[in-house]
Amino acid sequence: MTDTKASLPLEHWIGYRFSLISARLGNFVAQMYASRHDLTMPAWRSLAVIARYQPLTAKQLAMLTSSDAFKVARAIELLVRRGLIRRDVDKADRRRASLRLTARGRRVYHDIEKFVVRIERELTAALDAGELASLRRSLDKIDQQMESRIRALDWNKFLK
Repeated sequence: MTDTKASLPLEHWIGYRFSLISARLGNFVAQMYASRHDLTMPAWRSLAVIARYQPLTAKQLAMLTSSDAFKVARAIELLVRRGLIRRDVDKADRRRASLRLTARGRRVYHDIEKFVVRIERELTAALDAGELASLRRSLDKIDQQMESRIRALDWNKFLK
């Protein structure tokens, strides 16, 4: 028997729903970039983030992708080896490198971006303009709450 006062059905858990939608969407899109460009999910995610925020460091990339340093390092190595990004040593601090797309990286990114935008439009076609704006505002609020109120605290605080 469940405690109804503390219970929340699994299908109402925000993390669970986000995870399901993200996995379904990610796996669908991955078929395209894996098939056409032989990219892994971490490599594609890194390429997209570099395209949006370049130049950036590996540390910044890890933060913006919410990935661990090992996954980011492997993705960077793959992207450099494939000629999709370049890693330029920072002249002020030789321990750091700046990541940027190459011309080939821009072409690959734009090819995948066109596909992803079509998928995004199909997904959001179920919403009218007001609902889509509301969804984006809600996601921004949830993300802000996660950063400012949840991650800022120790997980033990939520056991009380």
